[in-house]
Amino acid sequence: MTVNVPRRSGTGPAGVAALLAGLLFVAVPAAGACASAPSAPPAPTPAGAGFGRTDAAWIQLMIPMNEQVLEALALVPRQSSDARLRALAGRIAENRRAELEELRRLRGRAGLPTANEHEGHDLPGMVVAADLVALRSLRAARFDRAIAETLREHVEQGARLADAERTGGTDPETRRIAARVQQARATEIAWLTSPAGTPPSRG
Repeated sequence: MTVNVPRRSGTGPAGVAALLAGLLFVAVPAAGACASAPSAPPAPTPAGAGFGRTDAAWIQLMIPMNEQVLEALALVPRQSSDARLRALAGRIAENRRAELEELRRLRGRAGLPTANEHEGHDLPGMVVAADLVALRSLRAARFDRAIAETLREHVEQGARLADAERTGGTDPETRRIAARVQQARATEIAWLTSPAGTPPSRG
């Protein structure tokens, strides 16, 4: 029996902007998106000076996105048969852990709650429990195909969200971090889509 990782369609720029504004996650779905999309809660009003609702929404979404993809990345060393994919997953995991340090610092500076505002939300780019169940059931080439697709969708949606924060946020530091995240995602997309895009080893 073929086991497929459940997939969620991404959104166009308007949909991403709507999500970061705390609107219902239904705006401008991509072709093939479900008619009934999950909703996101309104973004909390940040207490820190200089932070706007877009900044708060981006921080509050990126933290669980990074935390949850790390759970999927942790499966790669045991279940992948592809040395290049194992190296790539290791580098992406390093990037996510480094980003989480900055994002959690921003969350504290903004005075945002530490609770996961998106618990249980099946959002584009988010690795959810059903994804992990499916991934854990796969091995070798089947796992490699599934995790590569999962990572591609996660990375592409992260790039969209970072662009929305970079162009629509108000806090200068958060926007600078979003720009770095967007650049990192562009590099990761190249790693994922190009056979020659193997990430260099860290010295």
